[in-house]
Amino acid sequence: MFDADSWQEIFNAIRTNRLRTLLTMSGVFWGVYILIIMLGFGTGLQNGVLKNMSGYASNGYYLWGSRTSMPYQGLKPGRRIKLNNNDTEALRKGVDEIDYLLPRIRLGGYGRRNDIVYGTRVSEAEVMGDLPELKHILPMDIDTGRFINRLDIEQKRKVIVIGEKIYADLFPDGNNPVGASITLRQISFTVIGIFKPVRYADDEERLSSTVFIPFTTHQRVFNLNNKVTYYGLVPKHGVPSKIMGEKAKKLLAARHRVSPADSRAFGSWNSEKEFLRLKNLFSGISYLIWTVGLATLFAGLLGVSNIMLIVIKERTKEFGIRKALGATPKSITLLITQETLLLTSIAGYLGLTAGIMTLQLIDTFIKKSNTEGSASNMFDTPTIEPEIALTALAILILSGLIAAIIPARQAVRINPVEALRAE
Repeated sequence: MFDADSWQEIFNAIRTNRLRTLLTMSGVFWGVYILIIMLGFGTGLQNGVLKNMSGYASNGYYLWGSRTSMPYQGLKPGRRIKLNNNDTEALRKGVDEIDYLLPRIRLGGYGRRNDIVYGTRVSEAEVMGDLPELKHILPMDIDTGRFINRLDIEQKRKVIVIGEKIYADLFPDGNNPVGASITLRQISFTVIGIFKPVRYADDEERLSSTVFIPFTTHQRVFNLNNKVTYYGLVPKHGVPSKIMGEKAKKLLAARHRVSPADSRAFGSWNSEKEFLRLKNLFSGISYLIWTVGLATLFAGLLGVSNIMLIVIKERTKEFGIRKALGATPKSITLLITQETLLLTSIAGYLGLTAGIMTLQLIDTFIKKSNTEGSASNMFDTPTIEPEIALTALAILILSGLIAAIIPARQAVRINPVEALRAE
């Protein structure tokens, strides 16, 4: 394998036929380059989509009341299901699979804005009543002040946590808003913090214009009695959200006299289901990328194999003389294999390096674009994991060996007498 004379012959053959060598290597180079670029783009797309969804719990389950669609126990269809505090207690006691139960209440319908006033400044906000457990469904950072705590809930304090846009509108001079009194529907609230989600996903405008007040305070000051708009639920570790959600629906259906067959009485959204769907989608994309990339690489290796066959035909006389002088089939096979592996390895390494450098340039461009104001991007850092790069190299080496088999077998079959007659 490390015979100096054999390697000298290989390098002499490469130097003598530089154009042929370049063409031989180009197929492998482009095959590896395309494979790396496609894998990087697939990873970038996956990173971007998952990053946009990372602002919410990946196993959260959201449940709200809708309208019945069929009669049941003498009640007509079309009834509006109104959730309340008693439902909350029933869920806590009746669904053991729930780890975090978050009753939420919204002032007005979805997306409804309310005027927030501070002095002469006014902003519009979506007003939510929540519990401290919100962080388990909507991960957040509180850079200034604090979030709602248990004492706020128990004492029904009139305190408020504001989003970044509300802060910018009401406090454009950048002053610390903690302790300031702002007015909502002619009711005064004390600011206790500024809310910032860990990730905005696609809800930047809505979330940054949201304010949070204690759940119990929300019910009391706005005369909503014991109303609950919807629930956010997180299952215990190892429990699928679907199982927890179905049990919660069944319990609420029994409490509100809803037919077990009525699928429209309760609305729901399962983030775990969406995450699994995306995971399966990206697994399919990954398989497709590997299939196309390996097919491209295989096409390049076929080109290498064909060119080596042409080389062997041109060197028929040389191999005939070698065999006549006592060269063994093993030595000839090794010579052809070494040359083929050398060409494929160099071409593959160059293709791998060029692909990684291209991905780095793309990553730099993406980061620059995000810095210039793109808050949400469906495409993020296109990376190649080390194990994937090593796998690609291993496949390349194995493919190089396969590409060398046919030319090597052809060289071994050369008959010395016929080779010496060849022109």
